[in-house]
Amino acid sequence: MNRNPLIALFVTVCASFLLAACQVAPKAENRASFKVETEAAQKWFSSNVKTFDKQLDTSGGYIIFPSIGQAGVGFFGGTFGRGAVFNANGSQVGWAALGSGSVGLQLGAQGYKMAMILEDDATMRRFKNGKWTGDVSATAVAATEGGAAAAPFTDGVVVYFGDQAGLMAGVSVALANIRYRNLDDIE
Repeated sequence: MNRNPLIALFVTVCASFLLAACQVAPKAENRASFKVETEAAQKWFSSNVKTFDKQLDTSGGYIIFPSIGQAGVGFFGGTFGRGAVFNANGSQVGWAALGSGSVGLQLGAQGYKMAMILEDDATMRRFKNGKWTGDVSATAVAATEGGAAAAPFTDGVVVYFGDQAGLMAGVSVALANIRYRNLDDIE
């Protein structure tokens, strides 16, 4: 049987993204380390985006994704990451999972952290109810530049990504590809 190695690699990448994407929350035994990673990511954004904390203070809530992976081979690729969802007071209220597939010529992989700030309570309700639509471009944050300025809200959301490692460029977030689970709904 003669198989194309790119097809085999694509199937492996897709299967790993699909298996990981089945659960919104990390496994129970991984939640303590996930919390530490989330706190570190939030501190990183606080240190590198000049008005990050001010935007959080006036927001309806926010989501911190401490690690998102994106990979593409040939004409197929995907993105997956888990995040912690916080209300305006900074208390965790749930979990989020970002997952998407892509088609088009691509090759490479990257990892990054991402913060999404929800402008108001109405945006938080739309997110929790799965009513988000549209795409939002993320603002890159480079620590070596001494701190990024605040990005404007688009459709009630502002997105920052940073600490990028890898060989792909550009991040656009399809809001409909982010799922939410309440803390009380997780075992």
